[in-house]
Amino acid sequence: MNNWVLEASEISKSFTDGQSQIDVLQQVSIQVQPAEMVAIIGSSGSGKSTLLHILGGLDSPDSGTVYIQGTDIHQLSTRKQGEWRNQYLGFVYQFHHLLAEFSAQENVMMPLLIGGMDYQLAQAEAEQIITRVGLQNRLTHKPAKLSGGERQRIAIARAMVTKPACILADEPTGNLDTQTAESVNELMRELSATENTSFLIVSHDLRLAKSLQKTYQMMDGKLNLFKQ
Repeated sequence: MNNWVLEASEISKSFTDGQSQIDVLQQVSIQVQPAEMVAIIGSSGSGKSTLLHILGGLDSPDSGTVYIQGTDIHQLSTRKQGEWRNQYLGFVYQFHHLLAEFSAQENVMMPLLIGGMDYQLAQAEAEQIITRVGLQNRLTHKPAKLSGGERQRIAIARAMVTKPACILADEPTGNLDTQTAESVNELMRELSATENTSFLIVSHDLRLAKSLQKTYQMMDGKLNLFKQ
C-alpha cells in the first residue's frame, strides 16, 4: 500500500434529471500524501462538491473506491464510517456551520465529545487548538459575536481538534474579503506544515490554488492536473 492519506480510484457518479442521466463524475482518481495541500478548481456545477462528499464518505459513488488511511470507507457500516471520519477526517465548509447556541470553545469540543473524550480533557484540547489559530480571547464568544474570519478560524479549529490525517475544505474562503481570505489561507498552510495534516481544498480562488503544491481542474466530469 502506498503512503497516501487519501486515495480515490475511478470514482463515477450520475444523477437522473427527468429522462436524462447526468454524469457528474467520470472515473475520477486522486491521491493525497501526508501534509500535502491540494486544490480542486472548476466552474460551479462541475462536480467538485460531489467529489468531496464522496471522498469524505458523506455520499456514495456509483462505482470506484475511496481509501482513507488504507481503509475503503465505502465498505464500512454507517456507524463505522462515522467513527472513521471522526478519527481521520476534518471538514471545513464555505458556511462555517457553527452551532449558534454554543460558544467557540464548545463548538470546537464537539468532535471530541462525539468521539467519547472526557469533557474536561476535550475542553483543554479545544482551548489549545483555538489558541493555535489565534483566538484564545474568543473562547466564550458565541458565533454571532465573531467576525466572518474569526468564525472560519473556529471552524478550522474544530476540523483540526481531532488531529485528523486530512481536512476536506469546500470553498473555505468563499465568503471572506480578500485580506481575511489570505489570512485563513495562511493559517491552513501553517497548520499543514506544523501538524502534518493534509488539506484537499475545493475553491474558486485561483490565487489560493496556485499557492498549493498541486492543483486539479474539474471539467466535464473529469479531473486533470491543472497546467498553470
